[in-house]
Amino acid sequence: MRIHEGNFAYDLEQLRDPMTQLALQWKYTIYRLRPLEERIASGEAADRADAEKKAKAALARISGEERHAA
Repeated sequence: MRIHEGNFAYDLEQLRDPMTQLALQWKYTIYRLRPLEERIASGEAADRADAEKKAKAALARISGEERHAA
């Protein structure tokens, strides 16, 4: 599931055990969308809510760093 926020987006994905197909933890990946799509960060969390919280925090940190650099 991809969530767009301005020039950035993040994906949330539930990882599965390849042998049993049992649900494991959640993975988030953050992308910069412009000028070309580029993966800029990723991480894992125990549940979906925690993954979304971590993705939003990382996204806020990254976009804040870019504003200060400009």
